[in-house]
Amino acid sequence: MTLDRYCRRAARDMTRFAAWFFRGRYQLLARVAGLQPQGDARSPRGTLFIEVDGLGYGHLQRSLQRGYMPHLKRLIDKGEYRVYRWRCGLVADTPPIQSGLMYGRRDGIVGFYWWSRLEQRRIVGANPYDMRVVQQRLAAQAGSPGLLAGGSSYSNIMSGGARWSVLTIAGANPHWFHPGEGLLRALAILLLNPGKTIRFAFDSIWEVLQEMEDRAYVIATDRPRILEGAFPLVRILLNVLAREIVTAGTRVDMLRGVPVIYTCYIGYDVVGHHSGPLSRNALRVLRGIDSAIGKLLETATWTERPYDVILLSDHGMSGCQPVAEAFDHNFESWVEAWWRQGLQAEPQYQFDRRRVRRRMRRRIRRQRGTLLSRIAGGVARHSSGWLRTWGRIGAWVLEIGSSGAIKLGERFFEEEPEPRSPGVTVISCGPLSQLWVREVGQRLNLSELEGLCPGFAQALIDHPAVECIIAREGEELLVRGRDGTAYLRLVEGDAPRGQASPGQGSEDPAANPVIRVEGQSPFCAFEEPDIVARQVASFASMQACGDLICFAATFQPDTLRDATPGASGERHVYSFEQQLGTHASAGGDQGYPFIMMHRSVSFDPSGIIEASDLHPFLSAFVHRDARPAGAMAAPSAVETAQATSVSQAVPRVPRRPSRASHLRLLPFKQSEAKRSEGTAGTGRALSPPHR
Repeated sequence: MTLDRYCRRAARDMTRFAAWFFRGRYQLLARVAGLQPQGDARSPRGTLFIEVDGLGYGHLQRSLQRGYMPHLKRLIDKGEYRVYRWRCGLVADTPPIQSGLMYGRRDGIVGFYWWSRLEQRRIVGANPYDMRVVQQRLAAQAGSPGLLAGGSSYSNIMSGGARWSVLTIAGANPHWFHPGEGLLRALAILLLNPGKTIRFAFDSIWEVLQEMEDRAYVIATDRPRILEGAFPLVRILLNVLAREIVTAGTRVDMLRGVPVIYTCYIGYDVVGHHSGPLSRNALRVLRGIDSAIGKLLETATWTERPYDVILLSDHGMSGCQPVAEAFDHNFESWVEAWWRQGLQAEPQYQFDRRRVRRRMRRRIRRQRGTLLSRIAGGVARHSSGWLRTWGRIGAWVLEIGSSGAIKLGERFFEEEPEPRSPGVTVISCGPLSQLWVREVGQRLNLSELEGLCPGFAQALIDHPAVECIIAREGEELLVRGRDGTAYLRLVEGDAPRGQASPGQGSEDPAANPVIRVEGQSPFCAFEEPDIVARQVASFASMQACGDLICFAATFQPDTLRDATPGASGERHVYSFEQQLGTHASAGGDQGYPFIMMHRSVSFDPSGIIEASDLHPFLSAFVHRDARPAGAMAAPSAVETAQATSVSQAVPRVPRRPSRASHLRLLPFKQSEAKRSEGTAGTGRALSPPHR
């Protein structure tokens, strides 16, 4: 008994020492970065959003069953958290979805990249200059700074008005790294975390080994795989390094009591594009993300300020086959050739998959030259995933450098090369392709397009990789498939859809935008035809959309060589980009992300049609009234007015008194005036934006 009591006491002392060391180290990191505390035990409850980029509801269930996310599975099995399936709408890509979540609108954001008729140039979602301009316009239209006002944003596209933005495309600012101090602070953080430095080296080596093993496996078994020479470096930067920076920064902000934090992990999305969303290569990335989520949940039990945690994804991913590998040419070159010559040619399906991939590898090797020529070639291939991946890395490098580098980057990114296409610009985001007629300042009707190039619309419909096309004709939208056409009403503005009163029913244009259908409805190929029709009407009504919009067709793979690794037996979709996991359109898991909340929150996702419909709930959750830690209270008037389809109750997050009772925040060196000013600032950040 004496020995057992001694062992328990030693374990308890070791736990206390580990907690003390952990808190002291991260608070020292905050001092080195010049960050001050923002809240304590007397402050209102904080909110932590954890986003897993690209993980859909269906693939989350598969990963939980296979044991790749043990921390999340433990929370669900214990009944502490519930998982819901919601609809992200169109376009199922990060910039428009995060805009809808953080600002309640996404006017003018029609993909990860699109064409600006006003400026006659390409807008890129990985370009800090473009995204900051877009975000300023959204904030002005919404009339509020954003969901994250007074909080922190980590590894996002949109900052949501956050005060501290780290690795955030639209929120890169000189606050975090002043000129000449970025490298010194990075070195100080490195010296304070020698264990993490060693672990980062081992994790990087392990990532490279996994990449090499996966490449050898797919080549030996002749399975599909997107091969890029520098992709192991991309995995290290976007998966290992970004994950460690995001996790460490989030833990620092939690310990100093930042009121609202939005953290995004993008590693699964990056690897899923290259290997497939259900491949071993992509699912193994979820192990590291799940471990990082476990650290954040553990940190929530040690903070003085209590935190409510919401886990979610912005969109899902669907297994796909690139059009360039499935047919005898890529989609962009086919459209450009048809626009120039007007020749009717139906692409033939390429049955010899091995010969196609060998020919593409030889073509890539012949194009390789000097480093500068390869970079120029990557920039020229706009519709590949080059800008999506390397553009984000470049933006992060600019942010970590200094404010001077950020301003230089703005001027650099402001210059865009002229598009190659004569007269028409084709921009593809996965299974979504949009076509803009250049040097035209307004959106053209379908009849005007037919006048410029007769037979062009019908040629697109006849393409075997296209499910349907969408165009505008007067005050209506035409959704034309091979067997029929649907006519939809235009949806004015960007207000939340699907909130019709009970007496309206089908009279509400937003609830039922279909005017008439000739032949078979083009929406019959989707899981929820009526919902997809409402999403298409909301998306295609925006003036920023292309003159013609193409949705990729779905198909059932005949052989394992045509199926994405890990997704055999599932229905696939064609991708206009060179990908094996894709998203942006409708169909499959790409349009159904997940959201995971505490069991005490009553949530009904049936009324959510797109991401902007979820913003009122998230805003009411973040800006709820101040109350003691762990208290349960009824929704306020602001919550009732905003969360139209949600019955809100504040959750009680489980905490560990045995660990937290003996822990206190180490005193920061600041005056009482600054301390009171920080507390007042926290109160302002938590007040409702419409008060």
